[in-house]
Amino acid sequence: MTEPDPPEPEATTQEEAFHIPDEVAAALTEFAAVEQLSRGAAICTILAEYLRLKGYLKGWPRS
Repeated sequence: MTEPDPPEPEATTQEEAFHIPDEVAAALTEFAAVEQLSRGAAICTILAEYLRLKGYLKGWPRS
């Protein structure tokens, strides 16, 4: 006799899946305001620059 499958885990919300510390969120908000970007665009800009410095990205995408 086989055992029933375990229940599926409940889907997590974005807040549970990824937490940004308060001081990082404040710096991100300030960076976004100074650069006149949305928070999402600011995150992408920072991440792209980090990956470029680490050697994972070459150049900059064209707009």
